[in-house]
Amino acid sequence: DTMVVTGMPESKYNWTENLTVVIDQYPDYLYHDENFDFRNEYELRDPKGRIVYPLGVRNTCVFTTGIADDIADAIGKGTDSMKTATSQMVSKSIADLNMEVVALKNDISSNQDVSFDTSALDQNISDLNDLFGSQMKYRIPVKVAEQIAVDPIVSGWISSDDVISISSGYLCSFEDEAEIVGMSSDDMLSREISSRIKAQITSSNFSVNNEEMDAVLHRVDTDVRIGVAEGISMVIVDNSDSIDKYFEGINNDLQEMLDDTSKNVSEIATKQVLKQLEKTMDMVPVGLPVIPPHWVFTINVWMYDVVGYYDQFRAIDNDNEVIFDPYFGHVGQVYVREEAEIYHPIKTDEDGYLIKLGDNKEIIFKFGGYAATIVGTGPKGVGDKFGGRTEESAGYVDLLNESGG
Repeated sequence: DTMVVTGMPESKYNWTENLTVVIDQYPDYLYHDENFDFRNEYELRDPKGRIVYPLGVRNTCVFTTGIADDIADAIGKGTDSMKTATSQMVSKSIADLNMEVVALKNDISSNQDVSFDTSALDQNISDLNDLFGSQMKYRIPVKVAEQIAVDPIVSGWISSDDVISISSGYLCSFEDEAEIVGMSSDDMLSREISSRIKAQITSSNFSVNNEEMDAVLHRVDTDVRIGVAEGISMVIVDNSDSIDKYFEGINNDLQEMLDDTSKNVSEIATKQVLKQLEKTMDMVPVGLPVIPPHWVFTINVWMYDVVGYYDQFRAIDNDNEVIFDPYFGHVGQVYVREEAEIYHPIKTDEDGYLIKLGDNKEIIFKFGGYAATIVGTGPKGVGDKFGGRTEESAGYVDLLNESGG
């Protein structure tokens, strides 16, 4: 780099000159991976003769957590349509996940070369559905009743107690919580509840003319749809930590299975199971849902740690040629950091050996950080190269230990 140095204007020694500093180091870490080092240009060898690639890199893909918590925060500020879309998005994610896990287990059971313990995955899936479904049975009837109660027209045709009784009776008729979750992923659940409430209103007021009744029943559809969305939104808000925990647990279970597949399964079986595993992992909403009602893309975090050293690092004062040289007359000052013992150029001890002044140590560096990156949904995280969530370059652990941990 070149900079312009100007003396003080009021000084009689005013001057202007260029100062150029050249930085040079070995090795050049542009290509630290041995797969790129075709000419062995970036190799170093330790005292035992082992090849060392002196830049150690570890990257860890960290799926952004707090998914339900982020949704809960958005719900509190959203409109009715936003709540409807968001609640259906979460329900659909769980419903799709249920379907893919069943397909995965069927695929595993039909393949004699594959054997996995899916008990942890089953438990997390079951707990997630039980939590979501049971809470909907409790929240939705109350919220639907609240919506109808504040409707100045519909509230005169049916009582809140009747609305709660009808809604609860329908929801409690499901023995499998996963069925409720599946129906809440679109408008089917609100349509079913609405049809039962409308049937009650119609049977209790059969003498009302059709035109007036149609206007009331139309309002019921809107009230119920908003009430269902409000109920599911409350489930998400009040249970966001638990929902996130189950999503994370399911993702970890699938990730372990994905890692084990590449190590312990035959090549033919690996392709079949791996494909279904990746498809199942696609259903886990890891990351931040940015655009409801679909998981359009994901925000993930890539944490990285780098450790290494320069075999030689030089800073050259390229303009100030003050060092005498028998060939070039004068050369610029060069500052060097490298592994070396430094001796006085002329002074010797009693035995005639040059006096040692000290040791010159190479530069060792460590740094870390993170990158938040928008990626498409899928099983692999930011920076994934071989499928693992944490990857290390050759020699990373040794370099870390040499540098002090």
